[in-house]
Amino acid sequence: VPDPVSPPAPRPPVSARPRQLSATRIETWIRDPYALYASRILSLKALDPIDADPGAADRGNFIHKALDDLVSDYPSGDLPGDALDRLLEYGRSAFGVTMAHPTVWAFWWPRFERIAHWFIEHENQRRRSIGRIATECMGEMTLQGPAGAFKLTAKADRIERSGDGRYAVIDYKTGGAPSRKQLQAGLAPQLPLEALILAAGGFPGLPAGELDTLAYWRLTGGNPAGLVIETTEGLDALIESARTGLEDLIATFDDPDTPYLAQPDAGRALDYNDYAHLARVREWATREEG
Repeated sequence: VPDPVSPPAPRPPVSARPRQLSATRIETWIRDPYALYASRILSLKALDPIDADPGAADRGNFIHKALDDLVSDYPSGDLPGDALDRLLEYGRSAFGVTMAHPTVWAFWWPRFERIAHWFIEHENQRRRSIGRIATECMGEMTLQGPAGAFKLTAKADRIERSGDGRYAVIDYKTGGAPSRKQLQAGLAPQLPLEALILAAGGFPGLPAGELDTLAYWRLTGGNPAGLVIETTEGLDALIESARTGLEDLIATFDDPDTPYLAQPDAGRALDYNDYAHLARVREWATREEG
């Protein structure tokens, strides 16, 4: 009788474990440490399928770039009267040569056009109370763990500062967006960690100020084309919880006996995981369920 494989539990030396991660990677660390081990310690990267849609992997980047180009050109005040035409032109430039692919121009471009219409309408309304917008903001802060300093980095899609100095931290999502329940449970720590960096003065050019909103703008081009999912209450507790959770995570993995487990909690597994086949999840997960 064949002996089913056991779940992997690699324990690399602490010296090989990362001392710097981005806010987006912390979620991977929480939900699937093995995926972080494979990508950051073994430096393994997934290959694109041979027949991959040329726009599928990058469409989110294209949309982010087009929006960023527009907002970077007009970081404050009203948008120009031809803002929609400008955004569509930025979109054509961002999509570039992939526009020649039938799937892109027949499916993804019409969706981007719907996103553009929603974005301009929403932006015009929102700018009535915004002092200035910063986009693609690079920030960092350092925390201490048992093995030494640990650097948390972030690239925030959008940080708004109102006229009275309050901030909104916003992330553009072209796919699924975390629910408020996931945010409160600490399973989607990206925005709270970006807010933590902001509160520590870790984003150059953005002085300390009160946080007013954490929000995801879900931009799919479907029906509706865009949707705002925001949190305005309990933000201080949410940020403090994110900090405590990250400090606990750092301390846990600074212990050389702590393994990088694959899907330690199946109910909290990543939605997309390039490394599940390397961890042979289907083999041992079926056995454990049995």
